[in-house]
Amino acid sequence: MRAIQAGRSGPAGRGFVLLLVLVVVMLASMVAVSLMFLLGAEKTASATGWEGEQAWAVALTGLERAMQVARRSEREEAIWRDNPAEFRDQLVQEDGLQRWLFTVYSPGDDESGWVRFGLTDEASKLNILRSSSAMLEALSDMRLEGGGGWSGVSSAPVAGEEGAGAGSQSGTATNGLAGGDLPWSCADEYLQSSGASWLAWCGEDANFNGRLDANENDGETQWPPDNQDSRLDRGLRQDLTVHSYDVNQDGSGQPRIRLNDPQADWASAGLPASVGDYVAAMRRSGQSIEHPAALLEAEGTFPAARGAGQETVRSGVGKDELPALLDRCTGSDQERLEGLINVNTAPAAVLRTLPGIDEAMAEAIVARRSNLSQEDRRTIAWLYQEGLMNADQFKQVAPLLTTRSLQFHCYVAGFNQPGRRHRILEAIFDVASETPRVLFLRDVTRSGLPPTLVGEESETMAWSSGGGGSR
Repeated sequence: MRAIQAGRSGPAGRGFVLLLVLVVVMLASMVAVSLMFLLGAEKTASATGWEGEQAWAVALTGLERAMQVARRSEREEAIWRDNPAEFRDQLVQEDGLQRWLFTVYSPGDDESGWVRFGLTDEASKLNILRSSSAMLEALSDMRLEGGGGWSGVSSAPVAGEEGAGAGSQSGTATNGLAGGDLPWSCADEYLQSSGASWLAWCGEDANFNGRLDANENDGETQWPPDNQDSRLDRGLRQDLTVHSYDVNQDGSGQPRIRLNDPQADWASAGLPASVGDYVAAMRRSGQSIEHPAALLEAEGTFPAARGAGQETVRSGVGKDELPALLDRCTGSDQERLEGLINVNTAPAAVLRTLPGIDEAMAEAIVARRSNLSQEDRRTIAWLYQEGLMNADQFKQVAPLLTTRSLQFHCYVAGFNQPGRRHRILEAIFDVASETPRVLFLRDVTRSGLPPTLVGEESETMAWSSGGGGSR
């Protein structure tokens, strides 16, 4: 009996044990593989997260460069507007394996979808919160067929009143638009409450990539609808902002002489004595001066300075005196002049919204300013000096204009080579004070990295999936 039992437990028993051992080995192998996978995934995730943070830090370095360049060259458009030497493929770190670089860029100035390596000044746009309803509606009529881009627009201040260049608190509306007492960090936030349609806002560039894609040039075949003219319409957003103001200081950074101040120091103004005499005559008659441009070719009859009767007084301000007057004097008590438009950088579409400026004059301004010297571009006086406007026309638009840009918009890409890790930031910043301030910042990496920024060819390559967001 024992022999029979021993025979039965021999080979079969050993086979069972072997099978059991194989099962245990297989399970152990699976556990080992799982642990290796988890460790590898954790390592990959850690590396990916680190590279993402590195890209973010590099992009912030690029933003710091953008603020520095804008701060030292606010009036020198050529330096900040399109300057690949300062803004394209700037090396931040190199460790032997990877190079980390940043590029600062903006949508191109034309409708081709080309990128430029520089900044966009907010003063080249209409300030939604400070422009009159008529100006906003004029822009809408130009950008949209038949207009209709706005709803809820109520009456707005006219030139010289608060909200039209006279100065007021930044970030709150004074023209009755969309919850006028609410702050806005960017123009997109205004869109959400304004009643403007999304298509009116983004135009044909529905994915905000700055390039004319196939579906944006096929008529009604695919969304969005377009006019199939092979030109990219970026909608109202390209010309609107909620961040634009100038400081009430002269070109040397000193406070301006307040024309309506009885204690004004005219000796330091470097102006003819006739200017002080004319201002004093206006004061005797109970009149105030809203803007220095009112003194251009000014003449009036006022109560005599001595004795009874009237006397005719002339300001003595003509072409030669106008630049110094505009630089050194002000009619406002505000330290910030909100919503002024930079006549040296605004596109014709924005200039055409100004009172008294039609399409022909706007195009003439754009054509003439490109040939001006840097000195002439420091003052809006060139509009009158160059014969583009007469005195009355100049007086009408001068309170709405400036030649200084202090707030800027840009995109900044931080990326590595070789590799495709990147972060793209959209930013608006202010360089009016000694320490620049970031007014708005968001991550738009999901929109993709423009190939222009990583390819070997630069200005000859269109950007395809970058940019992202809106202003």
